[in-house]
Amino acid sequence: MQYPSSPRIERKPEVLNRTGLSHSGLYRRVNEGLFVPAVNLGGRSVGWLEHEVNALINAMAAGKSEDEMRSLVSALVESRQNV
Repeated sequence: MQYPSSPRIERKPEVLNRTGLSHSGLYRRVNEGLFVPAVNLGGRSVGWLEHEVNALINAMAAGKSEDEMRSLVSALVESRQNV
């Protein structure tokens, strides 16, 4: 995975709107390893990296299996360490 040079942060309302997930659906998918966890923005603020959300939306649209989604989530989270 290539990390963008200028990543954009999306807050939860935008992620929910773009994915069509509910609040509980988003966090259920995170807990099941089917969606990337949020990044801590400080205090009680969190957000999601736009390029990660884009990759997951594309994978959902392509009909990827749960195992394929988990692999993608793992790769995305791992790429955070390579910044």
